[in-house]
Amino acid sequence: MKKIHIALLALPLIVAAAMLYLWLANPLNALVKAAIEKYGSEMILAPVTLGRVELSPTDGKGELSALVLGNPQGFKTPHALKADRIELALEPASLAGDVLRIRKIHVDAPHIVYEQNGGVTNFDAIQRNVARHVGANRKAPGKDKKADAKMIIDALSIRNAKVNYNGLMDLKLPDIELRNIGKKQGGATSAEVANAIVAELNRKLAIELAKAAAVGAVGGVAIGVGMGIKSLMGE
Repeated sequence: MKKIHIALLALPLIVAAAMLYLWLANPLNALVKAAIEKYGSEMILAPVTLGRVELSPTDGKGELSALVLGNPQGFKTPHALKADRIELALEPASLAGDVLRIRKIHVDAPHIVYEQNGGVTNFDAIQRNVARHVGANRKAPGKDKKADAKMIIDALSIRNAKVNYNGLMDLKLPDIELRNIGKKQGGATSAEVANAIVAELNRKLAIELAKAAAVGAVGGVAIGVGMGIKSLMGE
């Protein structure tokens, strides 16, 4: 019995030792995961969680698993975006430099929930929160050096997105392709990159919702949807 007690006491130490070994084997994965969750949540003012990061520091290839962007306060759906898998390709030499070079980010088949509350959608709120974060960082540069780290993204794509609007209709979102993010200014902060991506995503969502309302996609639902079109299009 005493040996069993000792074994049970030792189990948490064994688990902790195994986790420490895995972290030391590739600390970059843990650092990337922590950074995305911390700064992502601060930028959109909603929880950002990530299941796993697998990134090779030698060839720069890897992927993110189970990314979830929560909704800002005032919205009921459990998430704004979920992506099971995001493919990455970095320039390994840039990891030690002043500007991180990301060759490719590819998001395939994310699930997007487009929710409207009054005249504002969850992606309007997210875009506004990220823009405010960008403005705050410009007013107080250097406050957080990690958040101010620069990057250039050669190509970012979001394809085959599945979008649901307010639980009432499904929208077809055209593929999003962005290139040379941050290149012109010699590198963009994570907040500036997020702002560019969310702005384009929100723009495409608003356009597709407007199209659906215009053609009366699902009968009477389109009438209710049309009430928010002007605010969605920034008018």
